[in-house]
Amino acid sequence: MNELLQRWLMLTLLLRMLWLLMLSLGLFALTWIMLLRPQQQMREAQVRQLEQMRQQQQQRLQQLASLPAIDVLQSEISHLQQLTKDAGTQQTLERIVAARGSQLEAWHPDSQPQQLQLRLAWPQFLPLFSELASTRLPVPQRFQLQAEQGVLNTQLWLESNDAE
Repeated sequence: MNELLQRWLMLTLLLRMLWLLMLSLGLFALTWIMLLRPQQQMREAQVRQLEQMRQQQQQRLQQLASLPAIDVLQSEISHLQQLTKDAGTQQTLERIVAARGSQLEAWHPDSQPQQLQLRLAWPQFLPLFSELASTRLPVPQRFQLQAEQGVLNTQLWLESNDAE
């Protein structure tokens, strides 16, 4: 080490300065490779991600601009609700029973309360209540369900509600 220092001191001033310059450039390059380059790569990745987010936001804004205004949607909803109410008041129990003819087990319209017995799959059960609720007919106050071979044996008693 001592010999290396003596050789360096024997060099001319210009060569020593060049040697120091080369050493500092090498240290700078090593520092850049070890510390700054990963940060620069991370920043470039963030810039790309930001650009993608801007493009997605632009697409969403274009989609939002293509949608109708809220007041237009509200007026359409109220119009459809009115049509649904009008159609629901015109539906009778006989139409509901006729539409479910293959599921009908028994129908006693003359008894008090009226009794309806159907064999339904579970997904068909809830829509039946929706259909009955959309009419002016009595909604079942009592019902009985029995599972039989993958279907529901459903008995409904349609009682008039005099409280209304």
